[in-house]
Amino acid sequence: MATNAEGAIADAARNNAAWCDAVARSHDAAGMFSDDLWYSERKLPPFYPNLITLRAGGEAAQRNRAAALIERGLPLPWAVKDSFAWLDLTALGFECLFEARWIASPPDESPPATEGSSIRWHRVATPAALAAWEAAWRRDLPAGTSAIFRPVLLRDPAISFLAGIEADRIVAGCVLNLAAGAIGLSNLFGSDALTSAVWAGCREQARRLAPDLPIVGYEQAEALADAQAAGFRVLGPLRVWLKAEVGG
Repeated sequence: MATNAEGAIADAARNNAAWCDAVARSHDAAGMFSDDLWYSERKLPPFYPNLITLRAGGEAAQRNRAAALIERGLPLPWAVKDSFAWLDLTALGFECLFEARWIASPPDESPPATEGSSIRWHRVATPAALAAWEAAWRRDLPAGTSAIFRPVLLRDPAISFLAGIEADRIVAGCVLNLAAGAIGLSNLFGSDALTSAVWAGCREQARRLAPDLPIVGYEQAEALADAQAAGFRVLGPLRVWLKAEVGG
């Protein structure tokens, strides 16, 4: 992992872009990587951006690239994940959807002590189990959207869907992805009563999978506080911008 803050964020952003690219490919919307950006010109599932900035600096060039793609009439809504929170895309018709913070846990740091938990962790291995995992993940999300996580993702050795089981029911979960010299932690879910146990369990599972790599991700609001309580460091801000309407 890079030793400076911008380098650490760049590592986390590239790891996250690899995960987004895997989801995009599963929807026949594979993206492209350059030194500065990852982007897909196709319509992506909800919660996934079309462009991610990967390197600090060069914000004018990154903004111009986003403008050029938008001008080509790409399908809306269209989102940009500004990994360094430097871009202002208002003039292009975007609105800032949310701001979050990158987080990381270096491999040489011990996690805070936690109480024991009855949650048993398993790697999702079948399409039926993945459908059950996504149904549990969606419990607090709006209904009506089609499946985001397709079975082809289960064949990617760099990706692990983890289900936390209690009394034969999925009560928690997360996704781990290996890329860019880090292990990404995303899509973490569980009830408020299980927050500490879920963060501790997901962190432990990530450590078992890749003990010598930093764990990276991003969170906001209460989830950010939960991550910090679990021992994660805050690296810096990111912003997600959304253009939802033509001329908007």
